[in-house]
Amino acid sequence: MITFEDGELEIAMITANRCDFVAEWLDRCYEQMRQRNIHFSIYDSSENDDTKQYIADFKSERNDTDIEYYYVDNATMFTYTYKPMLPLMNSPSKYVWVTGDSLCYDLDILDEKLFPHLKRDIDYAVLCIQGNEENDGKIYTDRHDLARECFVSMTCAGASIIKTSIFEPLKTSESFRAECDSKYEHNEGFSWLGYFLEAYAEKDYKAVFCATPSIPIKPDKKVFCWAKKYYSFWIGDMCDLLDALSAKYKETDIILKEVWKWVPLDTAIACRFARKSGDLTPETCKKYKEDGKWDRCVRHGDRMERFAYASDEEVDELFEREFEAEKVEFKELCCQNMDKIKNSSAGRDLWIYGAGLGGEILAECMAEYKVSVCGFLDKEAKKIQSRMGLPVRELDEVDLTNCYIVVSLRYPTAFCVIPFLERGVERRHVFNISAECY
Repeated sequence: MITFEDGELEIAMITANRCDFVAEWLDRCYEQMRQRNIHFSIYDSSENDDTKQYIADFKSERNDTDIEYYYVDNATMFTYTYKPMLPLMNSPSKYVWVTGDSLCYDLDILDEKLFPHLKRDIDYAVLCIQGNEENDGKIYTDRHDLARECFVSMTCAGASIIKTSIFEPLKTSESFRAECDSKYEHNEGFSWLGYFLEAYAEKDYKAVFCATPSIPIKPDKKVFCWAKKYYSFWIGDMCDLLDALSAKYKETDIILKEVWKWVPLDTAIACRFARKSGDLTPETCKKYKEDGKWDRCVRHGDRMERFAYASDEEVDELFEREFEAEKVEFKELCCQNMDKIKNSSAGRDLWIYGAGLGGEILAECMAEYKVSVCGFLDKEAKKIQSRMGLPVRELDEVDLTNCYIVVSLRYPTAFCVIPFLERGVERRHVFNISAECY
């Protein structure tokens, strides 16, 4: 177990109106934090006193006077994603890990994979949320490489552990702070990230990327409030952020395309969700097409337009048609890569990872092209058992020594490659068809 000195690491939670989430988060994490001497603070902008009272009772029951509670009104808090700046700018701790209340991590795993890097004085650690998971443990000394390969995960404030000294220029230089304010203060989606990346570019820093799955808190109750501002954030604010950073970071347009590969908000599911949430309308389509941001991000703009202009009565029927079109597109993608799969898997046991719709479509293609496959690998193997006459197995039920794995999930998904790497499969023997071909 890694333990920290006083003032070395602080976890700062940002929350509002979700006392039950805070309670479950602490139930999962409090003892692990206490054992490691990790300081805990909470920044609460709730409209009631439930969280404040809960924390007071929690501290009293455990005789823990070190937990710090801050009530921050919404005017001070600014916007949802500006909140991380409060602890980052004001904490006296060496490192701050800003977290929300809907995800947590197993600190026992981080004892092995991440915390030793903090002890070796790394400047920044980013936890994988989506994309490039095979870079687990990679050290970045070049900020351009870091942004290009880790940007999707960096957009999640709760995936960053940051040395607070990085923010000194924002605290000590009025001109630097004013410059950053002019660029990012009103960027509702990614304000904090703009400030951070500007400060990070001031010196040569060292970062580490860690691929460790998060643990969801009350996933059945989580409300995806961002759905109401999908495109405001991921088109408008994202383009503005990367344009403002382009003087200090290379290939920002490539980063933008990479973001939309891993956060595909032009799928049928995303379009229907955004349409029903009121974010995908003729007005939003027109706005982003006129300023050129639409074409910089979107692959399936025609689909988004169809959802935007459909009547309320037409949306569900349109979804069925678009969903079927996506299946056809995915089958074409599978067929286009069949020769690659056949050649790369020669002499090895071929398994499909994912026994859902994506796996079924790939298996159909393999049958048409007479490519032999052993079966499916899936975390839910015990529930499924067989699919299309082929066995479904869990990863640890199969000897992976001489295997070739094709990950066939219909959309790019996190933590679908690294389980094989951790079991000794070489990266060249894992082909992630959706992530590598979209």
